[in-house]
Amino acid sequence: MLKALQCEIIQRDTELKDKVFHTVYFGGGTPSILTIRELEKLISEIYKSFKISTSPEITLEGNPDDLTKEFLDSLKQNTPVNRLSIGVQSFHDRDLHFMNRVHSSDDAIRSIENSLSAGFQNINIDLIYGIPTMSVNELESNLALFKKFNIPHLSAYHLTIEPQTVFAYFRKKGKLQEIPENESIKQYRNIMKFADEEGYEHYEISNFARPGFHSKHNLGYWTGEAYLGFGPSAHSFDGKQRRWNISNNTRYIQSIENNKPDYYEYEIIDALKAYNEYILTALRTIWGVDIHYLEQQFGQDRCSCFLQGAKKFIDSGGLIHEKNKFYLSREGKMMADYIISEMIVV
Repeated sequence: MLKALQCEIIQRDTELKDKVFHTVYFGGGTPSILTIRELEKLISEIYKSFKISTSPEITLEGNPDDLTKEFLDSLKQNTPVNRLSIGVQSFHDRDLHFMNRVHSSDDAIRSIENSLSAGFQNINIDLIYGIPTMSVNELESNLALFKKFNIPHLSAYHLTIEPQTVFAYFRKKGKLQEIPENESIKQYRNIMKFADEEGYEHYEISNFARPGFHSKHNLGYWTGEAYLGFGPSAHSFDGKQRRWNISNNTRYIQSIENNKPDYYEYEIIDALKAYNEYILTALRTIWGVDIHYLEQQFGQDRCSCFLQGAKKFIDSGGLIHEKNKFYLSREGKMMADYIISEMIVV
């Protein structure tokens, strides 16, 4: 797999050749299972193949049970990784057992302590809410533990039951009951209230940051920047087309080894898709939709279409209109998916 990754990086070194990349992100999998030497090789190949800025944000996602003191000390000393995203999910063993996580709550606490001890300051913690086993009190205790460590970034995601997963099977068999919607809303309100009180900016539906600690990498996705992704299931976007690698590991490796371009698919992003993607991503952020940009990029007709669709949500309080910007209100964030689905053009 590592050889295939390195080969793909080398094979694609002419893509976006004039772009200076300001972020590198190891994730969408569990890169913390790699050795420091393996990470060094991948980072070296990236630096050789592409233009990387002098002070990039380089993030490593990690499972708590992988983030030992020895690993983190070596990561800090021997690589340019300067940001960690730790998949804590919950500080309660019952929740972790329900989500089939390998680590324990003790592992989660220890991984944060180890990260801080190694000298990492730019850290994100992932927490999940809306879990059937989690009460409001348990969520609040999760937030209290998060507060104790003074971590600058929080990602809070509602449990999503994807098709063809064990959770979907359990729900079908009646072994899993999703929590009521009003309970989900209450938990989300509690997270937003906590973030406000502790000085975190709610800059995207699921993301909260102290000043200076926004995820620069994710902001690139949300603002339509071009990017390259390597490895199974990885996506890339050059401004005009999006491509994605196949998810099958064996087929991916074989195609790369045989230099066959059949390990990915792509789609052209036409004007309608570009419009919808802008609405989808912009409304999820605090910067919202810029009506001047909308008219400039997509024309008066699309602009009028947006304004017409926005009116009912402004009247109901779901959207706020200030000067040339439209963004979700606090109440609008509770039904963001619905508002966005109504605003895009089918």
